[in-house]
Amino acid sequence: MRKVSVLSYNMTTSDGANQDGLIPVGRQFDFIGDVETEEMILVDGDESLCLGYENVKCHKDVFVGDMVDFKATLTNVGNSSRDCRVEVFKLATPAFREGKTECKPGDMVWFDEPVLCSEGNVRLVVKKHLQRGEQPDGAVQDPWRELSDFEQLGLAPEEKDTVKYRYRMSDRDVFYGGGVVNGARSITLANDTANRMMAKTFQNTGHCVEVKKVRLYEPCFAGDYMEFVARVLESDGKRALIEVRSFKIIEVPENPPFPSSIDVLPEPPLSTVVQFIYETY
Repeated sequence: MRKVSVLSYNMTTSDGANQDGLIPVGRQFDFIGDVETEEMILVDGDESLCLGYENVKCHKDVFVGDMVDFKATLTNVGNSSRDCRVEVFKLATPAFREGKTECKPGDMVWFDEPVLCSEGNVRLVVKKHLQRGEQPDGAVQDPWRELSDFEQLGLAPEEKDTVKYRYRMSDRDVFYGGGVVNGARSITLANDTANRMMAKTFQNTGHCVEVKKVRLYEPCFAGDYMEFVARVLESDGKRALIEVRSFKIIEVPENPPFPSSIDVLPEPPLSTVVQFIYETY
């Protein structure tokens, strides 16, 4: 059983509620709730109920433009209660927020070690009759396997040369009837992942100047947990070809045994592949 879950988000102006771009702590809990829920799905195959939080400490403020990860670590399993440690980490921030001067548009500081912004404890409960037992890890075994639709450019990179971005689709992402998320939403999230790749590689998010190719293989629905992974295929100074692939990790079953039941997929299917061409500013 995977005892640690991580979700990702790049904070935008729609998340801020203050003139200085400060993100309300409550907005962080939106994503904390999703990541702790994933951990419960791994433990029991059920979305669980949150009983409450204790000792939540806010060490660093989160602002518009910050690239953030949300982490839940399972710490205790009782008869029906489950405890997790929840943490919020800042991976990168706009350069001017770190006191950098004469910054170009898109300049970022990618931290050597993620900065802990918030941490605390949460207790959740999964009633006995809803517990479906330990689920698969939901790990993508070979994200860079060869695809007939795409030209292969070199060997798959090591993990240090990639960026992951994990997100749960919700009703806010739904565009069509039946809870279907439109393909453009997946492309947007792939774009967010590519922005992280640029920030990590070039210390500048740059801007997309071309979407070279898109393939949509597996549809997404509200409630699905998605994993996006990015790599740089080609780079010549200020210009980079970035490929992003997304995989469906968890999905709501068509006929769940209980309304809160949800399945981890033992072999996460490939959902979307996008190739972007970026240039730094």
